[in-house]
Amino acid sequence: MVTELKAKALAGDSEAEALLRFLALLRAKDYAAARAYAEGFPEGLRERLLAGLALLEEAPERLEDPLFLAEKEVLLGVRAVGEGRRGEAEAHFQKALALDPEHHRALTNLGTLYLERGELEAALDLYQKALRLAPEDPLLHENLAALYKRKGDLDRMVAHMKRATRLKMAPPPVLDPLTGKRVRRKRVPLWVWVFLLALLAYLLLHKP
Repeated sequence: MVTELKAKALAGDSEAEALLRFLALLRAKDYAAARAYAEGFPEGLRERLLAGLALLEEAPERLEDPLFLAEKEVLLGVRAVGEGRRGEAEAHFQKALALDPEHHRALTNLGTLYLERGELEAALDLYQKALRLAPEDPLLHENLAALYKRKGDLDRMVAHMKRATRLKMAPPPVLDPLTGKRVRRKRVPLWVWVFLLALLAYLLLHKP
């Protein structure tokens, strides 16, 4: 599905481009943003996307729509981990990656299973792949910190812990509703603050 959408997008298919942006929101598990984004699609496709999102939250095992299958496998894998069925979870994460190799949460979760088994280099390889896809995922940096602690690399451990903390404290990103890309927040220039402070001081000093 992802390969087909990319090919269509490269050929100039605007709907395929929009669906790829929708999938990026699913990978980030930002279902609220995905729902808002889905509202901009034509009626038939909009209903399909909204129905898929509803099933993701209520009963992912019932999903059959190809657009949602990778996310479905990740959710089922996380559920299996929570219930102690790690072998089954690994199969779900592997299937998710077969469907969508860019699903960074599938990479991260699979890496964590390897980390738990002590397969540090295999886990690191998966985490690094996920990091290239989602460098601003705080959970990924926390997992990398745990891995480097196991490896005895305290400098990298501290660096990733600091990065995770900064990302958690940062305000949520603003996404352009048309492109799905991050929008830079406009900073107020320093001279504006100086002017406002001077004006406030003037008004206070000349208050009748």
